[in-house]
Amino acid sequence: MKKYILGIIVIMAVIFVSGCITDSNDNGDDLNGTKTLSQNGISIEYPGNWVVADAHSEDSIAAVADPNSKDVNDLGSINVNIERQNLTTSLNGIFTQTYKKLSSNSNYQLISQGNTTIGEFAALECLYLSNDNGNIKKHRAIWIENNNAVYVILCTAPQNDFSNQEKIFDFVVSSFRIT
Repeated sequence: MKKYILGIIVIMAVIFVSGCITDSNDNGDDLNGTKTLSQNGISIEYPGNWVVADAHSEDSIAAVADPNSKDVNDLGSINVNIERQNLTTSLNGIFTQTYKKLSSNSNYQLISQGNTTIGEFAALECLYLSNDNGNIKKHRAIWIENNNAVYVILCTAPQNDFSNQEKIFDFVVSSFRIT
């Protein structure tokens, strides 16, 4: 009887221990480990199978992309790009002006705008679609003000794949730090 009870205790201990030990980079999702990018005064974490990317915006300070998602222009169609601009007016003013101009272009369709929080920062957020010769992408832009600068975190994916990427985008955005 003692061996039987001891056997059950050992089995329960093995089950308990195996259920408690996890990879520190395992967030319960498909991030394939993580990497950190620290440059130009910011830091982000991103999936281990993504790469640092070249951004094609003059205000871009960092970009990461899924290398398996190249579009017709050989750019990562699933990516996160971070831009920084000097603040010349209020955050709300530049945000409103940007999306007012964008909505007047028939290649863009605004979905929603609102307030959000990223870590310690109150932020503004806009979801919109862009149409580049029938290539429709969905974008999530998060605007953060800090020390007279505006940081824009832009998450982009093909419209039909955006919801599949949201977990990864949320991970990258939640890891954003100004260093």
